[in-house]
Amino acid sequence: MVISRVFIRAYKSIFELTLPVDPKITIIIGANESGKSNILKSLLSFAPGVRFDNSLTCQYSDYYYQGKCPEVAIEFTELTNENRRNLIRFSEVFKEAKSFVIRKNGQQLSDYHVIIGETEIPISDMGRFLGLMPKILFFDDIPLLKSRATLEELSSGKEEFRTERNLLRIGGIVDPALIFEDSTRGRRASEEASRLVTQQIRRVWSQEPTIEVKLNVNGKVLYIDISDGTTVFDTPESRSMGFRWYLSFYINFIAQTFEARANEYIFLIDEPGIHLHPAGQKDLTRVMEDLAIKNQIIYTTHSPFMINREYPQRVRLVSKDKDGTRIDSQAYRENWRPLRSSIGLMVGDLFFFSDSGVMLEFPTRKVPFMRKLHRGKPASNGK
Repeated sequence: MVISRVFIRAYKSIFELTLPVDPKITIIIGANESGKSNILKSLLSFAPGVRFDNSLTCQYSDYYYQGKCPEVAIEFTELTNENRRNLIRFSEVFKEAKSFVIRKNGQQLSDYHVIIGETEIPISDMGRFLGLMPKILFFDDIPLLKSRATLEELSSGKEEFRTERNLLRIGGIVDPALIFEDSTRGRRASEEASRLVTQQIRRVWSQEPTIEVKLNVNGKVLYIDISDGTTVFDTPESRSMGFRWYLSFYINFIAQTFEARANEYIFLIDEPGIHLHPAGQKDLTRVMEDLAIKNQIIYTTHSPFMINREYPQRVRLVSKDKDGTRIDSQAYRENWRPLRSSIGLMVGDLFFFSDSGVMLEFPTRKVPFMRKLHRGKPASNGK
């Protein structure tokens, strides 16, 4: 089951819009303050338990003057056989349905409405029904990888040590206590985890193929060190903010999807790669492709380097005018002219070609194309 469209009405800067969603990756690009983040936040607010009241209502909509909540509706398609088996427990109509819409217009479970075609389908247990939908996860503030963590901190479940716990998970360590064992088993577990983590990072960070992550335990403290071909082992804090963010993002993302089923999650990411230079952003787009094999991803950006140009149909150009936030799903038309105009790209930026240009060809040897004229005399034989 995947999202195919999102309908948003009267949410913050959004008066009314329809967002077509790609089965794998949807890129929402636009200038600052165009409303990109509000689209993600409206999707996040669709989840049960998330605040959804008239304080979020667009102030230049009729809903605002009526004191009504915004509306967010999501269309789900590509139902699998397993999806259908679970859904027909609530209604037999799901046996033949190709798609359905869930609309939310308030804070309570009773404010969710399931619609097929033009008909609202009564659902007896809306909480259980919503539990069958893909989980919406918002990635914004990612705890950056630290250089050390104690066994107590790793076992505490505190959010500030989430990245360190997930680093161990992708290294095959489920119980952190294992690598703290003063035994051959503990040391081997630490070495194997270091090897697996290094292997994963090298695969997705093309700028430094010799990068290495080393996990060392001393007493009750785990030390995390990083090196490359130009340095000895050093702490994560000593690395660039771009690399540290990239590493932390990748660790958390991989750990989240490690054991997930296909299309179990929909990831919302606001401005990924903002600390990365263009080469790093291109690496990040390749990571997105890997992660989208199992889950849908929707992310915002204002960088053209965060676009995989092999899939122009994934791009949604966001702009804002007196009527609120708008979506253009064909930003690639006329040689990407709408996108270039919106985010201020010029031909000198060397990413997209301009509407017109001059092509010059310089030959390797001179080829005369006319005979030299004698000064003050016409060419002989009329030539």
